[in-house]
Amino acid sequence: MRSPRVVLVRAIRSACFLLGLAALQLVVPVAGWAQTVSLQAQVIYAANEPGGVDSRLGNLADHLQKTFRYSMYELVDTPKGSTALNETWRTGLPDNRSLEIVPTAIKDGQYSLTVRVLGADGKAAVNTAVRLRRGSTVLVGGPSHQKGVLIIAISAN
Repeated sequence: MRSPRVVLVRAIRSACFLLGLAALQLVVPVAGWAQTVSLQAQVIYAANEPGGVDSRLGNLADHLQKTFRYSMYELVDTPKGSTALNETWRTGLPDNRSLEIVPTAIKDGQYSLTVRVLGADGKAAVNTAVRLRRGSTVLVGGPSHQKGVLIIAISAN
């Protein structure tokens, strides 16, 4: 039979060990936290009408002109946000539409995203999967808008 003192010392050691583990949980980030993705969308109105290229588009202007054949590109909005892996980030678009982006995987600095543009009725006008490297931008051709289309430039970090 063990002495009460030995039992007490072991109980205190066990309690200290468990408290240490609990404190470690507060200090060390949970793996899921490291899987948060920062997103930025540039919503661009493109059309074949006068107006040229919006100077706020910066270096993206050349990429737009090489990819699409419109004479006018206007930056409409630049929503930003973040979301966890396999969670949906939403933002509004013109004409009561919405943009949904779901990061589905992160591997070797490359993001896999599901991108959807929903109409005012909630139906998907665009539903696609894209991959991009951290810090780069991918262009997604969107739905018609006024006399042209919306183009969504998506960046992830």
